[in-house]
Amino acid sequence: MLAQAAPTSTPALTVSTTAVNLNPAQQQVVTVTGATPPLQLTLDRKIVLVGADPNGASVTITATQATGTDLLHVSDANGASVDIAIHVAFNAGTIVAQTTLTVTGDPAQPEWLAQEVTDWVTRLTQAMPGAQVTIGIVSRPPAPLAPGGTAVFVVPVQIAGNGQYFDQSGSTTVTAQNTPLPPFLPGLLFYDDDPEHVSQDGVLFRGSVSLAAPARLYYYHDDLADPRRLVVALRSSSQDPTSVQLIEATAGPNIDVMQVGDSVSKRFLLTKTQHEGVILDLSGDLPYMMTDLPMTARQLVAGTADLRVLSGGPIDVTVLAVSPGVEPRTLLDGPVLPGDGHHRTGVFSIAGFGSESLSFSAGGPDAMTVIGDTDPTPANVDPSADGRDYGDYGVLHTIDLTLANPSAVQAAAYAFVQPLAGPARGTFLLDGNVVDIGCVRVPSRYQITAFQLLPGQTSHVVLQTMTDGGSFYPIRLGVTATAPVPSAPPVTAPDGCFPKPQAPAGQ
Repeated sequence: MLAQAAPTSTPALTVSTTAVNLNPAQQQVVTVTGATPPLQLTLDRKIVLVGADPNGASVTITATQATGTDLLHVSDANGASVDIAIHVAFNAGTIVAQTTLTVTGDPAQPEWLAQEVTDWVTRLTQAMPGAQVTIGIVSRPPAPLAPGGTAVFVVPVQIAGNGQYFDQSGSTTVTAQNTPLPPFLPGLLFYDDDPEHVSQDGVLFRGSVSLAAPARLYYYHDDLADPRRLVVALRSSSQDPTSVQLIEATAGPNIDVMQVGDSVSKRFLLTKTQHEGVILDLSGDLPYMMTDLPMTARQLVAGTADLRVLSGGPIDVTVLAVSPGVEPRTLLDGPVLPGDGHHRTGVFSIAGFGSESLSFSAGGPDAMTVIGDTDPTPANVDPSADGRDYGDYGVLHTIDLTLANPSAVQAAAYAFVQPLAGPARGTFLLDGNVVDIGCVRVPSRYQITAFQLLPGQTSHVVLQTMTDGGSFYPIRLGVTATAPVPSAPPVTAPDGCFPKPQAPAGQ
């Protein structure tokens, strides 16, 4: 009886990886083990190019510009086989490993600095269309950053490809440097509130800032119907490197116009007082999108920005209305859109405007001033232009209060605000401390703060405020010995900003 031969088994065929991820035009070599040459390679969809080593030791996979998935079947002369899954796609975006953020501040407060770092990393993180960027929480530093100081932040970044791209995960290390610079007051105001209701894409305002003339931009716009973005672009007019200091506050989008107007005033007052800003390096061929705020029907956005050219320049400042998906740079050189007939636009001289002094003496008359009236008002740089800034929008009012008590007993004094034209909100800084009075309407005097004046005492207090967009001006500010209304009434109260109709008596 003859013995039967034992069955033979096909040697195992293995590869260094069974899944290959490639960017377009990228190449990867996969090591093959246990193969008997020659290798046979078969693709399901043929979106990549493949080649086999003559010795059966490797397979080279080269991506073309096509994206998608494929399956590579690898087999050898003995019939052993293995499959390799292939995915060709772009990365969802690019995460910058390290960067430097140059700021100013006397000092830079922790909350503001953490937000600027977040915004900086958001701006630097480039994502593909449809990819989603998530910036991790930036912890506030334990103390303010003094001029000349440095702080380092490690910011987690995720870019989700949503199945279309390869997800990216990493972090950006930001070195924040506080550069000592003296404060500045702009002599020019770029006032942009015309047309207030935006109905089409295009240029809303255009101005130029030179090395010798810092400027403030104030814009205030809402969207009429279709969704749009409010974009502010900075572009150097010179091929030489240009450095710019930017101190900025924005608010919105929101349909509550008074809330937007009050928020941007409050944020700018605090930021400007601390001299908190960023220093940007601009190149002549690449505009810098300073602001990009979305808005839908009836939503309002507003912003205030002080700009100082430190070297190079001049720079062009352009405010744009841009539909979703439209590249703002394609609109930069277009004509300025027609206004709405209210002439709330132009370039105005504000050097020295808004600065005044009031003196109050216990036992004497009230000390008062009116701001936001039609006279005086900032002068248009172009005397022939019909633009005007009634209401002093964008103006920082600084009032130096001298409070004296010549008597031998303690005396009380009260700083007050009095609306003169309808509902108004207001934020005030008293020696850097914020006081928000809420919304007032009837022409009563409402308390901002109270002072207790010691016998024979004379003191100085600096009161600062800005006109809130959406509020009705003028208003009266002053100091009195008579106690004003201590606080703003509820909005819906009979004397509130927006009282509800009262039912007739007996009903």
